[in-house]
Amino acid sequence: MAPGGPGAGARQPDGDLLSENESNRGWQWLLPVSLIADVSAIVTVLSGSASTAALVIGVVALLIGAGLVVARFGKPVDGVVLLAVVGIIAGTAAVTVVATRAVTDVPGQASGTTPSGPTTTTGSSTAPATTTSPPPQQAPGVKRTSGDRPVQLTQGYGVDLDSTALDWGAVRTNQRDERYDLSYDGYSLSAREDLAPAKADATLEDCVSAGYKGSVSGQAVAPDATFCVKTNGRTFARVRLTEVKTGDLLVLDVLAWEPGK
Repeated sequence: MAPGGPGAGARQPDGDLLSENESNRGWQWLLPVSLIADVSAIVTVLSGSASTAALVIGVVALLIGAGLVVARFGKPVDGVVLLAVVGIIAGTAAVTVVATRAVTDVPGQASGTTPSGPTTTTGSSTAPATTTSPPPQQAPGVKRTSGDRPVQLTQGYGVDLDSTALDWGAVRTNQRDERYDLSYDGYSLSAREDLAPAKADATLEDCVSAGYKGSVSGQAVAPDATFCVKTNGRTFARVRLTEVKTGDLLVLDVLAWEPGK
């Protein structure tokens, strides 16, 4: 058979097809790389990191997708071309999002941080309020106050208003220890050295001149009722009832003055 015969003409298309397949194989390895780069870029952006790494991944995905389209230019549209277009779109989106975040982010305003400058003085501005103002028990003439730890006087107990103990010398009234100044039996509030109804802001002078009696009971033992109490330490205390649970508990706001003041 002559070299130029039909057999030679039949082999030429096979050679073209082989060349096309080799070309395709040369580019198809880029497809999984493009998809991995796209996924990595999207995950990075969604996690809130607008970093240089995300930008590079997006650019690589865009370039690989464009390369695949160029390699398939002039040939029938198939799955490779469609996936390449998807890679271009995803890469472009990733680059756009990263670039937009980089432009709109304000330096120093990262999540969970406070801008530096003259306005970040909250801690130092509030500190003097707790250090420069003396607590009530340090005021002139005042020995002690209950402050933010009100005294809980339960039924059958008494407290020593001169005490410096955390529990204000609480003791059962049926015991021999009679150092307590004020006691509660579930109905009556009694003072060993007498008590007197008073106004809420009664001063030491008011308590010195008050009209005293041994105890109060019934409706006189009510929330916001205030009393001046003589103590066994030869001083006076102002006691306000902040909570009353008849037969069970009295919650007291106490201010005790220094003896002889």
